[in-house]
Amino acid sequence: MPSRRTLLASIGAGVPLAFAGCLLDDGRVEAYVQFKSIGGVTESDGRRENVDILSVDASYEPNVAPPDVHLHDAWADRFPEPRMPVVSDDLHTDLTDQFDSVRYVVGTTSPEWGDDEPVGSFNVATTRENFNRVQVHTAITASSDGTYLTIHSVDGLWEFGSTEAPTPD
Repeated sequence: MPSRRTLLASIGAGVPLAFAGCLLDDGRVEAYVQFKSIGGVTESDGRRENVDILSVDASYEPNVAPPDVHLHDAWADRFPEPRMPVVSDDLHTDLTDQFDSVRYVVGTTSPEWGDDEPVGSFNVATTRENFNRVQVHTAITASSDGTYLTIHSVDGLWEFGSTEAPTPD
């Protein structure tokens, strides 16, 4: 039987190695952007109102049909290319002045998130910077805990005829 000192030394060496393994397996998957939206929230007198400012949905035939766009009339003049929305510093300031909170959402789909289905999706919050980095139909490498999306790289356009890896630009 090993001594207590040997056992503690083994455990001490194994814990950092196990932790390093967790850092390497961060849940990154190859995915494509299938949805983008911006929502504003106002709270007054105990009531909460959600306002859909903009949403862009993938067409699934990007060479045939453009993405579908829904844009709130009050903000229509703030998005010169509504199908490819980017939020400038000035627009972000105007949004945060108008609403109590602003939520940027990027929806992604990946065969690696499919569980029992061929593909799985997350439509979750992200930063304005991540929102601006990608457009609908973009291939990305991402990770999500189901409530927040991290985009690690932007990898060109997704090839919709395949559930395999994306094709670079």
